Amino acid sequence: MREAMIEHREDLAREGLTEALRLRKHHNFALNEAVCPYDLAEKLGVRVYFDDSMPSMEGAYVNDGPPKIIVTSLRPIGRMAYSCAHEIGHHVFGHGSHIDEMMEKPDKAEKDPEEFLAEVFAGFLLMPKLAVNYGFSRRQWSCRDCTPEQAFVIAGWLGVGYTTLVNHMCHSLRLITFGKAKELCKVPVKAIKRDMVGKEWRENVFWVDRHWIGRPIDVQVGDIIIAEEGLGLEGNVAEPVSVGTVRQAFKGVRPGIGRLSADDGSWAAFVRVSRREYKGWGRYRHLEDPEHE
Repeated sequence: MREAMIEHREDLAREGLTEALRLRKHHNFALNEAVCPYDLAEKLGVRVYFDDSMPSMEGAYVNDGPPKIIVTSLRPIGRMAYSCAHEIGHHVFGHGSHIDEMMEKPDKAEKDPEEFLAEVFAGFLLMPKLAVNYGFSRRQWSCRDCTPEQAFVIAGWLGVGYTTLVNHMCHSLRLITFGKAKELCKVPVKAIKRDMVGKEWRENVFWVDRHWIGRPIDVQVGDIIIAEEGLGLEGNVAEPVSVGTVRQAFKGVRPGIGRLSADDGSWAAFVRVSRREYKGWGRYRHLEDPEHE
């Protein structure tokens, strides 16, 4: 009985991996690029809405009519993106409408085949092995021996949480040992951010360099972008800020879209700033907001 369950889970895992990679290829996302799940959902004809009225909810998929995904805006930014990817999984596999609650038992995904499939799909959609390897190797870092700061930088680029990436690298991609994952997970994110910026920082911190490819740089008002030397910001959505020991940083100050680019023209990426705890249709989350003028 137990062997049959394990075999079934392995089949589901392969199905989730295969569909995640197929979907990336179909929509022209290279396997070494980061993907924004909200943009992908729109490509699939699924509207994404953000809501702040249901504190216990992680996300929901509704298919009684035009399909839509609801993501709570009260969660950390990486968790929100992962929840969206999870709900995309329910959509592409033809699952019915449902709500994922924050307080559900941790082992639900272990027992419910649909939840397990959506969870595996989300992991490989956002963190395929080629993308993870690319993120480390292009910066001349080692996956196996990475530091907490390095894993944090890669997680930020991929748009997922720090521990989410570490656990995926260990349990799904087998890029690091269980011991290494345990070592990394012992380091709290607030300590990593403090070491990176030289002071305590409550909001999100993103480290951006010329190897950031695929998705735009999505941040919220109040977040910090640590940019390597030689990169400049176009637009008024973020402003230079002096933070601790960081040489060059920008802080998101108002919703809208700007552009971070290399001085020599060799690289560029859009910077999209949204209001913190935004509520509404995801497509409009970066529209300029008079309240922030």
